[in-house]
Amino acid sequence: MKKYILLVFVVIIAAAGYFLLARGQHKLAANAAVSVTDSTGAKVHIPAEPKRIVFLNASNLEIFTSIGGKAVGRPTSNSYPDDVKESIKDIPEVGMIHAPNLEKIMSLKPDLVVGTNVPFHVMLRKPLEMAGVPLYLNMINSYEDVLKSIDDFGRFAGREKEAAAKRAQIEKEYAALTQDVQKGRGPKVLIIFGSPDSFNMSTKKSFGGDLAERLGAVNIADKAENVKDSSYIPLSMEFVAKENPDIVMLITMGGSKEILEKLRANMRDNAIWHDVNAVKNNRVYQLPPSLFTVNPGTHTIDAMKIMKEYIYGEAK
Repeated sequence: MKKYILLVFVVIIAAAGYFLLARGQHKLAANAAVSVTDSTGAKVHIPAEPKRIVFLNASNLEIFTSIGGKAVGRPTSNSYPDDVKESIKDIPEVGMIHAPNLEKIMSLKPDLVVGTNVPFHVMLRKPLEMAGVPLYLNMINSYEDVLKSIDDFGRFAGREKEAAAKRAQIEKEYAALTQDVQKGRGPKVLIIFGSPDSFNMSTKKSFGGDLAERLGAVNIADKAENVKDSSYIPLSMEFVAKENPDIVMLITMGGSKEILEKLRANMRDNAIWHDVNAVKNNRVYQLPPSLFTVNPGTHTIDAMKIMKEYIYGEAK
């Protein structure tokens, strides 16, 4: 009898041990790092549920905070929506998007750095990797990119439930906003992006151009020669005169008043503009910098509502 009891006891202990071992192995697997490919094509090993993430651009940070993510570093930027400004005001800054400060980044002891596919961020990969810090570069040029980024950040941060809810909300609003839109049947539009050095036309590969296409507008920039995969192409007055857009929408880098005035002065002084329908009919609009200078992330629906009003008017 004693031998029987002892045998049962041994079996129970063995079973408990196996259960604990299996549980531990499951937990270890759940906490394992994930390997992903970023927008540069690089393989990035991201730690399970990183706790100290530094962001180098506003769009990625906005999406991450929208699902309840907490960052330890952020870029210096004037492009944050008002509600985001309040929620991130106490997060240390690590420099402008085009000039990230490596020393400041490292002082925050990050376990992950998130940026976008621009040279100023790509060049940080090697020094960060040497310090054992992964760099994930995520491009957001379209509505679909926003949805994918919500999913990715939810998975990285262990906030899949919050990410799914945010995505569902955006998709519902998008469906309501576009239900009466007929693709390619809207008016002809020209979206001009102005910087201190140049004026360019936004194609469907840009954020603004992607939204215009989704709203049914005909973006004249997509008809230009040698567009290929370019997001922006140089502004050509000969081309504008030929295509004669019904609506012109202006985006200025950082909301610069100087750039906007330069653009409007060009429209006043260049006789070619005087025969363009958009100018003749007073349908030239400035798009809000906080929603269009950079991709506004989960505020994309707000951007679409404004653009739709400009394209179709309040009656649409």
